[in-house]
Amino acid sequence: MPVPFTPAQNVPGERPHPARGISRRAVLSSAMAAGAVAGGTAVGASSASAAPAEKPDVGAPHHRLRLDPATLHQRLDGFGASGAWWSQKLGEWTPSARNAVAQLLFSRTQGIGLSQYRYNIGGGIDHTITDPWRTAESFALGDGDYDWDRDSGARWFLQAAKRRGVEDFIAFVNSPPRHLTVNGRTYGDTGTSNLAPENHDAFIDYLIDVVRHFRDEERIDFRMISPINEPQWSWDGPGQEGCHYEPEQVRELTAATIAAFADSGLDTVVSAPEAGEYTSLYSGESYASLLLDDPMIREDIGEFATHSYWSTDEQRALAGEAMKAWPDVPFGMTEWCEMVNGRDSSMDSALTLARTVHADLTLAGVSTWQYWIAVSRYDYHDGLLYTDYIEPGDAETVEETRRLWALGNYSRFLRPGARRIDAVLETEEHQEGQTARIPFVVPDIATGTEPGDQIFRIEDAAGDDAGPGNYTYPSNPVFVPGSCDLLSVEATDAGDDVDFVIRLGADLQDPWNGSPVGYDLQNIDIYLDTRAEGGFTELLPGRRALVADGFAWDRAILASGRTDAIESDVAQKVSATMQEALFVAGTSAQTVAGDTVTVRVPKSFLGDMVPGWALQVVVTGSEGNMESDSLRVREVHREGGEWNFGGGSDGHEDPNILDLLVPEGMTQAEALAWEPATRVEVHACAFLDEETKSLVVVAINESEEPRDVELAVPLEAKSLQLTPFRTTESDSLARGETVRLERGGDGMASGPARLAPRSVTTFTGRWG
Repeated sequence: MPVPFTPAQNVPGERPHPARGISRRAVLSSAMAAGAVAGGTAVGASSASAAPAEKPDVGAPHHRLRLDPATLHQRLDGFGASGAWWSQKLGEWTPSARNAVAQLLFSRTQGIGLSQYRYNIGGGIDHTITDPWRTAESFALGDGDYDWDRDSGARWFLQAAKRRGVEDFIAFVNSPPRHLTVNGRTYGDTGTSNLAPENHDAFIDYLIDVVRHFRDEERIDFRMISPINEPQWSWDGPGQEGCHYEPEQVRELTAATIAAFADSGLDTVVSAPEAGEYTSLYSGESYASLLLDDPMIREDIGEFATHSYWSTDEQRALAGEAMKAWPDVPFGMTEWCEMVNGRDSSMDSALTLARTVHADLTLAGVSTWQYWIAVSRYDYHDGLLYTDYIEPGDAETVEETRRLWALGNYSRFLRPGARRIDAVLETEEHQEGQTARIPFVVPDIATGTEPGDQIFRIEDAAGDDAGPGNYTYPSNPVFVPGSCDLLSVEATDAGDDVDFVIRLGADLQDPWNGSPVGYDLQNIDIYLDTRAEGGFTELLPGRRALVADGFAWDRAILASGRTDAIESDVAQKVSATMQEALFVAGTSAQTVAGDTVTVRVPKSFLGDMVPGWALQVVVTGSEGNMESDSLRVREVHREGGEWNFGGGSDGHEDPNILDLLVPEGMTQAEALAWEPATRVEVHACAFLDEETKSLVVVAINESEEPRDVELAVPLEAKSLQLTPFRTTESDSLARGETVRLERGGDGMASGPARLAPRSVTTFTGRWG
C-alpha cells in the first residue's frame, strides 16, 4: 500500500566530459522502440462504448510494429485491484449503487473485466488511526474465537466479483490483528516491528483460519495469501494500518507461512514480500536473494511480489534481469498507483498508468499486474473511480476516470494464460540520451583542528544558478533570483560535530510559511567520497544525475527546510542501504541567518575528515508535490512555467540541479553536461492467448498528434483481421474499424493502423 502522502503547498574545451551515462529514456525492451529507434457520472452510468469509430485516413507510417509469435515471454496470471479502504464502505450502499460499481470493475461487457481481486484481511478497528477509512475490521475476538459476520461490506464485493466471473482471489495483510501486535495498535512504534517473533505462529494460524472459513463457508477460494506488505517502511504513525519487518524477519515469517499453509490442507500459496519498489528487490534489502536463495522458499513460494511505486524504467529492467536468476518463480507486480496529489480523471494520468503497465510487463516481465485502491475518496491520483461519499447519508455515486478504461485496455482483453510475444517497434528516428555524471572536488582539509577552527572552505562562482547554463527560474515571484545560487561551503570544527555553512545568492525564505526552520525554496545535498571501497554512484532520488567515473559517495547530508516532512519522505523514497549512509538534518541541526544555512553534523556520522576526501554540494529546487520517483525536488522541464524550472527536457535525462561546486579547469556546463533523448511517444506490446485463439496488441500513443503504425506479423493464412478498441479523453474502449493485414511474398502479413492522439488502443483478432 502506498505510504501516507503529505499534501503539497502549493561545452567549451577540447577535453571530453565524463558523462557516459545511461539514458533514463533509453529503449530497454524488445517491446519498445528497439534500436531503431471527464466529468462525473452517477453510479450505473457506464461510458463503455461499442459504436464504431470513424474510419481513419491512414497515411505513411511513422512506425512499424513487428510481431514475432515464435519468441515467447511470460505467461499472464491476470490484472486486478485491491478492495482496501473502500469496499467495506461501498459494500453497504444500496443494491443498485454497489452493483453498478461492481459492473464497472468486473464486467467484461460493461466494465474493465478485472480477472483478479485483492481482499484486505484487516487488523481490527483502531480508533487512533486518523482516517476511519484506513482501519479495517478483524474477524478475531481473541482466544481463538471469531465473528464471521464482520466486514460485511468488503465480503459483499468478494461475492460480487465472483458472480461476474473473477476466479483469482488474493488475501493480503497490512497489519497483524491488534491482539497479536506489540503495542496493541495496527501501526507500529519507531524503529521496531509490531509483530513479535513469538507471535508468528499465532498470526499464521489466524490467516489459515480466515482462508479456510472463506473456502468452506463463503465459497471464496484464495489462491494467494500475502502476510507482509511493504516491510521496509517504518509504519510508525497513525495514518493507516501497516507493519515494519526487518529483512531477516521477512525471511522467517515468509518461510513459516509457506510451511504452515503447505500442511494446512488448503491449496493457497504465499505471495511475498510485496516490497514497495523494484530497487529493494536487487539492492538495499535485496529481498530477491534474501528469499529465493533459500531452497524451501524458492521451491514453494507461489509468487515473488513487489510494488512499482517510484520506479524508473532502468530499475524495472534491472529487476527483470535480477529475476532471471530464478526463472521458475512467478514474478508479480501487486500494487501501484500514481503518487501525485490532486484528483485527475483525464488522459494525463491514464497515459501514465498505461505506460506503467507497459513497462512493468515488458521491462520487469511481471506475470501479474494489480492496481491499488479501485475506488478513492481522496484528492490524489489513486482510484480508478472517485467518490465523494464518506459516511451514510452521502450521495452513493462515483466518477469514472480515464485510468479505469486505460487499465481496461489490458484487463478486459488480456486474460489469464496469455503469453507475451516479441513486439519490436521500429520508429523513424531515435537517439538515446545521456544523464549527467557530475565530478567531485577535493578540498584542502585541515587536520588536528580544535573547536572553532576551519576545516575547509570552497568558493563557487556567483550567478551560475542556471544548471548547465540555460536553466530558468519559475515565473512566480516567490522564486527569488539567486535563491539556488551556491556561493560557498565552509566546514568548521564544532567539538563533537562539524558545522557546514552554506551561503547562497539570496536570503533563504519560506513563502508558504510551512517550514520549521524558515526556508522552503531549495534543497542542499552534500556528498562525501571518503575513498572507501564501494559507495553510491547515483545521487538522491530526483536529482537526475550520476557520479562521474572515479568517484562514489559513502556519506551524504540532506538539508531541507521541510524538516516536518523530510524524514517521512526519505523513508518512502530512499532505499534502506542508502538511508544508512544519509544524515537528514532535522530542525535542531539547522540554523538560518540571511543568505546562509548552517548544518550541524555529528562527527560520529562523518568519521575523521582527512586530506584526499572528495565532495560535492548540489542545490535543487524544493517541491512537496514531487514526482513519484523524486525526493522533494522541483522539476526542470523543457519549458519554464509558474511553478517549474525551464531549459531542460520533458524526459529524465536532464539534471534537476541548479548549482554545484565546479572543479578547477572545468566549466559548469561541462560538469552538468547531458544529452536529451528523442522522446518515444508510442509503445506497444503483444500477446497470444492459446485458449481463446486470439492475438492481442496494446498500443499507447502519448503524442498530441495521431500516429500511423504499420503492423506486421508472420502469417500462414492470406490475411488477418484485427479489431481496435480505443480509450481517449472521450472514448471508453470504443470499437473502431477493422484493421486488415495482408500477407506478402516474404510471409509477413502487414497493414496500416492509426493511433488517435493521447490514446490507448487494443487490437484483437483470431489467431491460428
